[in-house]
Amino acid sequence: MTKYIEYFQVEAKCLLKDFKKNLPEAKSRCEAYFSGKNDLSLMNTQHVIAKEYGFDSWNDLIKQEPHKLAESLIIAKNKTLNSPFKLWHGGRIVTGYEEKKYQLHKPDAYHLEYDAQKKTFIHRNLKNDVLEFVSFEHLDVSEYDLSGLNPLNVRYSEDTKWPEAPTKLPLGFNPKEFLESRKNPGLGIKTLHKLGIKGQGRNIAIISSFRLFNHIEYHNSLKGYEEIGFDATNLGGGSNVGAVSAVTGKTCGIAPLANVYYYAVDIQQTSEKPRGSQVNYALAIKKVCELHKKLISEGKNGIDVIHIQGAISLDLFSADDGYEDALNARKEAEDLGIWCNFGGVLDFKENTKLRIGHIYCKLDGNVDNTDDYISIRNPSSKFKLVDYYENTLCFPTGAKTVALGVKMDEYAFEHLSGPYSTLLASAFYLLAKSVKETIIPYEFFELGLKTGDFREGIGTIINPVALIESLK
Repeated sequence: MTKYIEYFQVEAKCLLKDFKKNLPEAKSRCEAYFSGKNDLSLMNTQHVIAKEYGFDSWNDLIKQEPHKLAESLIIAKNKTLNSPFKLWHGGRIVTGYEEKKYQLHKPDAYHLEYDAQKKTFIHRNLKNDVLEFVSFEHLDVSEYDLSGLNPLNVRYSEDTKWPEAPTKLPLGFNPKEFLESRKNPGLGIKTLHKLGIKGQGRNIAIISSFRLFNHIEYHNSLKGYEEIGFDATNLGGGSNVGAVSAVTGKTCGIAPLANVYYYAVDIQQTSEKPRGSQVNYALAIKKVCELHKKLISEGKNGIDVIHIQGAISLDLFSADDGYEDALNARKEAEDLGIWCNFGGVLDFKENTKLRIGHIYCKLDGNVDNTDDYISIRNPSSKFKLVDYYENTLCFPTGAKTVALGVKMDEYAFEHLSGPYSTLLASAFYLLAKSVKETIIPYEFFELGLKTGDFREGIGTIINPVALIESLK
């Protein structure tokens, strides 16, 4: 049976049940297709459901490819949002799928070079520098001997076609099994989920310079989407599908029951100003503040955290257009009790040495075992983590499976460059807030250091189970 059919079956059964109770909404929905009929069968309500989701009949629905069913589910959900999500495809916005986008390509289409001696692929930038990471998304690499490949340096999708012979793959590496195993966010998060701790009732606002592509992994958690500054001539960049799924995805997310409000802003980058402007960032932050107050007025929880991947508040960026506006907007948010996690740069006056560390699980490691995590460091980083081990709380980044923004139900293994550690700090914070609403960011980090697992030369790896237990 095709994936997602069970969802539509449940919908049809619920509709039939409501119809037999003579509920007005159910009667009206069925009347549209079975006028004057007072006794309907499950087959009849299945037909109604199929028509409501855009299919000709129930038989038509059950014959569809899974991604088509995922698309129909999400389109229906979009009708409840203020601004429907757009679909992002290769540099332009379209209103539907293009099947050619799902055809497998050869490596040369992605400018990948095969190194026969090292039995791996390399990718060069415009300066002809060899890049550490490569992408095999929707590629056919089955003809090559890839036994020298480091799988952690490769981003690949579920449909990537690998060599069939195990001898042509890295020792012990099974791409399908590995991708599936890395959907687990690790560090004991699934244990918390089984206990019912999933970030329910908490809210995060994500502000990004990229538009967002919707996905079945998180579409139930997305409660709002707005674009600021984009117009028909500016199509933006890529998407943050993987990042959003790592926070609140139902399969691979830290806090699958938390709510996400996403703001895509055009930062107006030019060759003269490659960093762009902060004007729209400031506007988005102010909109989050208004949303926060609105939620509170409705008796709901407000926004717990605003996440911006860039460190826009640093003095280093004070020459940016709109910098002062962004600072003022940030102050307004913080005065409302919202944690502004911008670029993962912590500025707690109680301890100015606190840092977010970046770790990943090694290739043959157990994602729930902190002993199998390794540190990632950027040698050019402004902050020398070697001086701050005792004040560094580490979160995982990259080397995990996340949603992929091509098909609405597809996943990809994200190589080590995945920029998730600072965002996942926000996600772990949402879990803590769902247990102790009064916890503040500094207290969260202090508890993380006290309850986490310290590793010499790395820092303290967050222990979500121990941290949550300390809050009960």
